[in-house]
Amino acid sequence: MASAMKRLTEDLKLANLLPPLFICFVIGTIWSVYLFLHLLPMMQIGIPADLQDLELAKRGLTQFLIAQVLFSIFSTCYTRAILTCPGTIPETDEWRYTRQESAGWPVTQEVKETGERRRCKWCLKYKPDRCHHCRVCKTCVLRMDHHCPWIMNCVGWGNHKYFFLTVLYAGLSCGFIALTITESVHGSMYKDMPHFNRFLLVFCLVLAGFFAILMTGFMSFHINLMLTATTTIEFCEKRTAGAGVTAVYDRGYYQNILSVLGPRPQYWFLPIDPARGDGVHFGKFAWKNGTEADAEWAAAAEARLMSMRHQG
Repeated sequence: MASAMKRLTEDLKLANLLPPLFICFVIGTIWSVYLFLHLLPMMQIGIPADLQDLELAKRGLTQFLIAQVLFSIFSTCYTRAILTCPGTIPETDEWRYTRQESAGWPVTQEVKETGERRRCKWCLKYKPDRCHHCRVCKTCVLRMDHHCPWIMNCVGWGNHKYFFLTVLYAGLSCGFIALTITESVHGSMYKDMPHFNRFLLVFCLVLAGFFAILMTGFMSFHINLMLTATTTIEFCEKRTAGAGVTAVYDRGYYQNILSVLGPRPQYWFLPIDPARGDGVHFGKFAWKNGTEADAEWAAAAEARLMSMRHQG
């Protein structure tokens, strides 16, 4: 959290702030219209009990509670996606760049064409598997998915779950609002109300519906990435390389989900209990123990160690 706050302090520029401010504006607009022109009229607050439509008021209260829960979880996930550091290369000797490699250093699956470890010329460190340098954040990010201007942060190992849930609850919230506000939009055609209020209801419906469709498509894409243990960068690299490239980090649907949403299914859809590991090792059981790898991974590591020793 401290490193994320330091990064935010350094990068608080207008160009970086505009996307999150736009998101806040859209959220505030949708929620304000939904609350004041749909929910409050349905709940009939201020109207004597004997004059209320109890069924309508009960429906309004139910919609208010559901929308509030979805909105609260979305806001928490969005905040944590912004403030949580996605992960950086450890400040240990084995990752610091030197001109001579040692057989005792970590073995990575991803290497240069020469067989040497990948290194970052800006951070002056060796890169773990799936690590990439972000020129916007000016640092190397562990298991980097992509840089997201909407959260003013990279999506990586440390905050992938919060980003995933942000997209999920954004789609659910907008979809629920678009479906339920339809009743007020339809009723506005037969009620005597200011034209501007009628316009706001239609605007809220269109805006919420648009973002619900957009987030649904985006969510489908990221669900597919999660199930195949692929990041956005790896997906683009695979398409560039063409057919025949396999997802080397794919350990099956269940293990792949654990690597993003965490080890305990009861907390998968809550902004707590993130994935286990260290963002550096990606063996079959890396979510349990960052130093534990499966037989295939160990065999690849041993082969490279032997190659390094022969070269020495």
